[in-house]
Order: sequence, then C-alpha cells, then structure tokens
Amino acid sequence: MDNVRDTKMHDEIARFLDTHVVRTNPFGRNTSGEKAYRRAERIVGAIHLISNHVPQGEPVREMARAVALRLLSDILLLRDGMRISGSTRIRRAHATLRHLISLVRTFTIAGYVSLQNAEVIVEALDDLGNFLNVSQRSGFADRITISKDDLMPVEGQIVHSDRSASVGLKSISDIKDRSISDSVTVKDKSGVQLKGESGEQFSPRARAVLDVLRLGGQFGIRDIASNLPEYSEKMIQRELVDLAAKSRVVKTGRKRWSKYSLA
Repeated sequence: MDNVRDTKMHDEIARFLDTHVVRTNPFGRNTSGEKAYRRAERIVGAIHLISNHVPQGEPVREMARAVALRLLSDILLLRDGMRISGSTRIRRAHATLRHLISLVRTFTIAGYVSLQNAEVIVEALDDLGNFLNVSQRSGFADRITISKDDLMPVEGQIVHSDRSASVGLKSISDIKDRSISDSVTVKDKSGVQLKGESGEQFSPRARAVLDVLRLGGQFGIRDIASNLPEYSEKMIQRELVDLAAKSRVVKTGRKRWSKYSLA
C-alpha cells in the first residue's frame, strides 16, 4: 500500500513540476538559490499531498500547510543574501525546515501518514537544510566576477586545469599562493609536468570534487553536484567511488543517505 502511495505521490508531483520548464528565475546567477527553491517547491507539494490523509479540522493539517508555504517565501528571501555570515534569513529558513520535520513526524505518530512516506519527506527537508549550509560556503551561491588581471599569466608557470570559479577561488592569483598539492600540476624549466607532493594524479573532475569536500563537513552527492553544475550526479558518484577506493574520501551511510567527507 505504501508503494502505491509513493508512486501516486511521485506522479502527482511530476505532472505539475516536470512537464515544462519555468523560465522565470528571480535568483539570476545564484544557481544555489535556484536549486534550493526547486527542492523546496517539491517538498511543499509533497506535504500538501500527504496532508490530504489528515482529516479536515485537525490543527496539524492546516499548520503543516501554512508552514510549508512559508518555506517558499523563506527561500525566495535568500536570493540576495545566501552567503551573508550569520544571516537571520538563513536561520529563519532552518527554523522553518525544523518545524516542518516535527509536523510531518506528528502525521505519522497520529497514524495519518505511513512511516515510509514520512521518512522520505523528513530526509528531503534535512537534506535541504544541509544544502543551505553548503551553499553559504560555496562561490556558486552568488555572482562570480573576473577582472582583467585574473586573465594574465601567473609567474612560475603554475597550471590548473579547472576553471577557478568551479572550485570557489576568488581569482586565479589564489592558485599562485596555494602550496603545491595533488590539485596542482607544476612545469619545470624544460616544460615537463611534475606530480604533486602526494605522488598521485587526479582528473580535473576528481580535483573539483576534492575542492568541494575541503569546505568541511559531510556532503551528499546532490550537495556536491550543486557546486559543480558542469558535471552530472552520475559522473560525481563515479569519482567518489574511485576516491574512496584510494582512501582520499570517507563514505558514511547507505544509498540515498550516503555522505562523503575528506579522509
């Protein structure tokens, strides 16, 4: 019965959210804000669907729907202040997410919603909160500007195969100040490429994934993908498997609850 409800819920959400692309985007180049809003939109739709099983007149039904709608407003308010340290708007969004988690759990305790459906929505709410935390530390949360000086050759012939924006660098000059590591390749006077101190060589995609993980904390595949829009989640997953095999990344959890951090 739960599987039937899950399938129906997915179909109902997809029917209205996946049939066409909405071109109106108040977030501009704030890709993290746009992704957060799309997630919130799906979660709000799911909460309204499961609350249909709660009898009308139950206070928890109306409260859950009202708080869910408030979440959309909270995320919209982040379009210009996603990276502000100590932002009251970020804290408000987190408070709304935590409130919704409690309300969905109440649905289950009262016997109105299946445990399976509730777990899926609670996990989605928790992931959205983690996504907001990651976005605060990511260069993709706001506009990236490049000056003329950034495009000038760097002394020492340090070569980095990734775009500086993809790893959250303020400018290419930041690469010059970095210590030589596995994410940087250096040419000697003869033009021969040398390995980093670790003796390992990584693909540009693997180095980009490692740079995201260096922000600190644990990240899901979606969190990493949101910071690397040029790569698909499947591509990032393959890199994580390889990095875990090389003991550069630690994986915790299973399946969609998997989280990754630097070893």
